[in-house]
Amino acid sequence: MDIRVYSSFLVTAEMLNVTAAARRLNLTQSALSRQLMTLEASLGVKLFEKAGRTIRLTAEGETLAGKVQHIISAERDLRSTASGLSRGEAGLLRIGACSQLIERYFPAFLRGWREANPGVDIRVEDGGGAELAEKLKGGQVHCTVSAAPSHPIEAFEMRRIGSLGFLAVGTAAFLGAPRPIEAADLVDKPLMLLNGKHASREMFDAVMRVSGARPEVIAESHSPHTLFALAEGGNGIAVVPSSVRIAAGALVRRPITLKGETITFDICAMWNAHLPPPAYAQRFIEDLAAHIAAEEQQEVLTLSSFRRGLHAVQSDDPFRSRMGRGE
Repeated sequence: MDIRVYSSFLVTAEMLNVTAAARRLNLTQSALSRQLMTLEASLGVKLFEKAGRTIRLTAEGETLAGKVQHIISAERDLRSTASGLSRGEAGLLRIGACSQLIERYFPAFLRGWREANPGVDIRVEDGGGAELAEKLKGGQVHCTVSAAPSHPIEAFEMRRIGSLGFLAVGTAAFLGAPRPIEAADLVDKPLMLLNGKHASREMFDAVMRVSGARPEVIAESHSPHTLFALAEGGNGIAVVPSSVRIAAGALVRRPITLKGETITFDICAMWNAHLPPPAYAQRFIEDLAAHIAAEEQQEVLTLSSFRRGLHAVQSDDPFRSRMGRGE
């Protein structure tokens, strides 16, 4: 049935006057009457009945009016989606990302992006670096978000979207004073690390080789929360990317440095050059990069404020002031 016939039925049902409805639809009265009779014949029920000089919906007509409204809405949505697809503004977006980055950046970002891009249906799947690379190569995801690989991967294009560091997480008894911990100082500590599925593990292993240290690894896991449970039990120090969320409790955290410098590594978005992602995937990457940059800037401001406050407290401490004067 022509969708225009359904529209004619709804307008007539609203106005309950064939002449007025025909005028709104820019039809002759006889043309509208023929459309309504054709619809009644097709459905096998009478839609209108006379009520004095006007008409009214039959019980069947009232029931079917709601169904027809759904048909009109579905047709409108279908055309809108088709139009978005033709302009590269709608479709399915499959994103692969490591769980730490999903936990850190996606909760606040994803909901807003969905609302701003209602035509894009997003599917997010977590996984490790090598696993994500295989899915990208096979076309199972449009793009991935993870730690940047140590070496370029053939046929993959990459865009840097931020950076992370490493944290040592454990009890105060293991980590000592609240200051950064040098990578070389971890050599005599029992360490719990993320396993080789994570690209960040490759980075940390490289850091330890540069520091000349051979760490004692007592546990490996795909989940940082497993490592935290072990650390909270006093078993050692968990080493995780700084993107990981750490719940308040018995654990403390310290940034890990190499020769006094904070260790950082890039996080990136990658896609298969042989299977170019849709335009909205590139828009997702650009918007995520902007979101991460804003969060990084906020973290810098927060850290700067904390340091100013700590310096003010130390300056007001008379004992520390006397020590500074050698008293």
